[in-house]
Amino acid sequence: MTRRLAVLATLFGGAAAIVAVAIAISSGGADPQRRTPAARDVTSIVRGIPQNGLVLGDPRAPVLLVEFADAQCPFCREFAVKTWPAIVQKYVRTGKVRMELRLVDFLGKDSTRAARALLGAGQQNRMWDASARFYDVQGAENSGYVTDQFLRDVLGGVDGLDVDQVMVDRHGSRVAEELGAVKSMQSRYGVTATPTLLIGSDDGDLHVFTDGVVSPQQLGQALDAALLEHI
Repeated sequence: MTRRLAVLATLFGGAAAIVAVAIAISSGGADPQRRTPAARDVTSIVRGIPQNGLVLGDPRAPVLLVEFADAQCPFCREFAVKTWPAIVQKYVRTGKVRMELRLVDFLGKDSTRAARALLGAGQQNRMWDASARFYDVQGAENSGYVTDQFLRDVLGGVDGLDVDQVMVDRHGSRVAEELGAVKSMQSRYGVTATPTLLIGSDDGDLHVFTDGVVSPQQLGQALDAALLEHI
C-alpha cells in the first residue's frame, strides 16, 4: 500500500465530509463526477506567464518548486484549487519562483492516459493550462471517464493548443521519456504520495517540503525561506 493510500484511509475517517464540501464549493456546487468540461475559464491563472514543457515561470527564477501529482488525485485537485493560484500570483508571476509539474500514475490507467495527454500539451507549452482544465472536471478515480473524447473536450478549452497534435504526441517518444524521468526522480526523492512538493534551486538540489495539501501561507513561508538563501 502506498503512503498515499495510507493518508487517504486516515483522512477519510474524519475529514471526508470537509473535503467533499470544499470541492463542492470550489466547483460551484456542480457534480464532481460530471463528464462535460465546464465552459468557465480556469486557465487565466497562468496567462502571460512563460511556459516551457513542464516548467511554469521565468527560467531564471532562483527557487524551484516541484509538484508531484496524479491528475486523478482529489487532494491534488484540492491543492490546485485552494493553494496553487495564490502561489502563482505572488511568487511565479513575479519571477521569484518557477514550478515543475511531475505527473505520476499511482491510481491506475486513467491516470496514465491523463498524464500522457497533459505531457503532450506540454510539448506545445500549455501543460499547466491543460492541467487546470483537467482538475476543473476531474471525475471519480478509475471510473473510465478519461476517454479520448473527454481529453479532447478538456484540451479544446486551452487557447492556442493543437488538440489533434496532442493526441498524436501523447504516444510519442518524448512523452515516454518524460514518464520515465518522473519515475526516476520519484525514486530518488522517495515520493510515495500526491501531492508532494519539493523545493530547491534545480532538479538535483531539492528537499521534500510536504506530501499533502498545505495552505498558501504555509507554502509561502517555505518559499520565502528558500528565497532568503538565494539573496
